[in-house]
Amino acid sequence: MKIGEVGVVRKMRSLCTGVLLLLALGAAGQNTNPGVDDIFRPDELAVVYLTMDPADLVFLQDPANAESDEYKRATFRMVNSLMDTTLAKDVGVRLRGNTSRYAEKKSFKIDFREFGGKKFFEYKKFNFKANVNDPSLIREALTLATYREMEIPAARTHHLRLYINGDYMGVYLNVEQVDDVFLNMRYGHEEGFLYKCSYGANLQSSSQVFDEARFESEINTSSDTRAELSQFVQKLNNIATSAFPEEFEKIFHVDRYLRQLAVESLLGHWDGYSYNQNNFYLFYNGETQKVEYIPYDADNTWGIDWVGQDWAVRDLNNWSYPGQPRPLTKRILAIPAYRAQYELYLKQLMETSFNEATALPQFAAYQSMLDVAVMNDPYFSLMFGFTYNDFTYSFNLKMSNHVKYGLKQYLDVRSEYAKTQVPRIVTASEEAVMADVVYPNPSAGPVMYFRTNMLSPQPPAVYSTTGQQLNINVQEVDDHQIEITLPQESPRGLYLLKVNEKVFKWVYR
Repeated sequence: MKIGEVGVVRKMRSLCTGVLLLLALGAAGQNTNPGVDDIFRPDELAVVYLTMDPADLVFLQDPANAESDEYKRATFRMVNSLMDTTLAKDVGVRLRGNTSRYAEKKSFKIDFREFGGKKFFEYKKFNFKANVNDPSLIREALTLATYREMEIPAARTHHLRLYINGDYMGVYLNVEQVDDVFLNMRYGHEEGFLYKCSYGANLQSSSQVFDEARFESEINTSSDTRAELSQFVQKLNNIATSAFPEEFEKIFHVDRYLRQLAVESLLGHWDGYSYNQNNFYLFYNGETQKVEYIPYDADNTWGIDWVGQDWAVRDLNNWSYPGQPRPLTKRILAIPAYRAQYELYLKQLMETSFNEATALPQFAAYQSMLDVAVMNDPYFSLMFGFTYNDFTYSFNLKMSNHVKYGLKQYLDVRSEYAKTQVPRIVTASEEAVMADVVYPNPSAGPVMYFRTNMLSPQPPAVYSTTGQQLNINVQEVDDHQIEITLPQESPRGLYLLKVNEKVFKWVYR
């Protein structure tokens, strides 16, 4: 479509607006997540005391038992502003996590019913996470809170000081268990099937859903044939593009996934589905007969990196893993109306929570609450050699090879790059002084975008460095930006874009 065909573009935009309005109306008025209760009180530091046979503690801390899921008995006492409760029955304590099992500061799962006890304030299990990768100890709490603010079903959290046999074990994050209790609190029922999806769950083939290592059935297992999950994956991959929005929305909650995707990409949750095909739940909702996506395990966020990427600058337009199947993200974002809604959710995040006015007071509150507890944490220095000063500095500065950004650093860098990568998220006041820009620059593909405040820009021209004008394809995205695609098989290198006598350098990397 050429830039002069404005009428056709605006008709398409009008149709997209109608779809977006329906999506927004469908999301309005929902209260997906429960709020603060007697347990999950994020503004205070609880205390938990476990007492167990010393030999059992030695067993849990022995590196030779890092893969063990054996529960050990312990008495349980919890103290916060609303309670000082000791349970009459022993609880079960075991190791939890993947690579974190090998850290010297262990993470633990608490099961209140393992040895004949009852649920504790309606909860069956707690997850005490050491968050050993994160010197600030708050990345997972921040990320899950952002998911919940965007009305995405996600676990609640609170920090605590843990004592075992009277010895201080340090600061932990209690992360809500995703189970039937979780579902009842969000959906009002547990009818259906829940799957914990682990590494390799790329949703490319319906046959893979029968792999228990990648898709672990969590509820109603005796009646779970995985037929619904298999059918979901089959339709995800095989619905024709022209019918995709209408047909896929019958089986999947697309709007919640778009909101999830905005959080995932902006906060750098690379260890989830879109990049690492890992760490998410799928819930087949038996009442709606739709599949829901539930994110979790969000500690590798806000600039934490283990795979050699700079997540603060990664293109929000190309967030998922390149060259590998990620049909859930890639097929959804291939629909223009869905991509536009994704961009609007990015803008919403930038305006509401992902900005200094909102985030910096949160950082300060967490730092103040955790300060003394971290200072006295005997295991903190065993987490990649972190010191108390590293905790203090981590709110602003890079700490180590895998902590590429302090929290404020990541916020600032990500925000600046986001505004160039997705101009839709630029605020009205910023648009008033917005400079002409070509982006992404450099680009990994043969497509560039030109954003401008020119009232009537001339059709753009692109030249090679030898002065040859190229036969480009130009499409209007909205009133202030156009998409420019190079001819097929154009070589990588430097190009010159000319608009209204202005020349811009652009690199196809």
